[in-house]
Amino acid sequence: MQYRKLGDTGVDVSLLSYGTGGPSQFGQKTGLDDAGRAALIARALELGVNLFDTAEAYGEAEAMLGRALGGHTRDTYLIATKWTCRVNGNLLTDPEVPVRALEQSLERLETDYVDIFQVHGVLPHHYDQMAEIFIPVMQRLQEQGKTRFLGVTEMLTIDARHDGMSVAMERHPDVWDSAMLKYGIMNQWAAKNALPLAASSSTGVLNMAPVRLTLTRPEKLRERMGEWGEDAGDSVLDWLSDGDPAELIRRGYQFAAEPETVTTVISGTSSIAHLEANVAAVNGTLPDESLARLKLAYSDSDSPD
Repeated sequence: MQYRKLGDTGVDVSLLSYGTGGPSQFGQKTGLDDAGRAALIARALELGVNLFDTAEAYGEAEAMLGRALGGHTRDTYLIATKWTCRVNGNLLTDPEVPVRALEQSLERLETDYVDIFQVHGVLPHHYDQMAEIFIPVMQRLQEQGKTRFLGVTEMLTIDARHDGMSVAMERHPDVWDSAMLKYGIMNQWAAKNALPLAASSSTGVLNMAPVRLTLTRPEKLRERMGEWGEDAGDSVLDWLSDGDPAELIRRGYQFAAEPETVTTVISGTSSIAHLEANVAAVNGTLPDESLARLKLAYSDSDSPD
């Protein structure tokens, strides 16, 4: 496993990390039981994965993750969780919301602290008000030792050009230790502003959903390429994958991990085999000519999926 520093924190993070959201939601949507989750986490740790991302909004994922990590030494892994700052599209204004959320998360995760406490799904037009209300509260929780680091995440389906993350890093580069956004073949927009800002502010980048959902669904890929004026036949991106869907996913992970500014690429799966394949993928390298061709063709892509 390769490791990269989380911004300027000095903490090493595995290049592939594990996420409990996404379609599987840590097996909640696929019928995985606690024994299966424990085996999945144990295998992830064996493979060198050391960051596990979750959220209060992911059903029972926090409690499930806490149980699955039971018995593993706490300083051998990092936990990132998120609190929700919006309800029905409106920004919450009670400054105690993150306090209650973190206490609940700590109880569910069966731990005394999390490593990264993140604001979930910040929209650019909410950012300034959110920051004024909640940054002091989050910093107080950090001072109390209940979280080591602070992070911010985007709402990709609404903010596919990552304006929320860019504003966060511009306004408060010394507050946010991490920003979670999407950078991948189907959405390269972060390379224009968000990734350079992360580099200049020494902010770690947690790369979410790099192959979801388009690259994993051939019919969706053909549809998107057709919208972009590409040949929408069966040969879409076959030059990259030789027509093998698994190879396309592997190349997608390699593309997502290529920028040095990306700290880690988050993979969400309920399958040990898929986890092993994704670890192997990020430990490989996309050929230079393929990387250059993808960037030349799709550098303006901002697909939310």
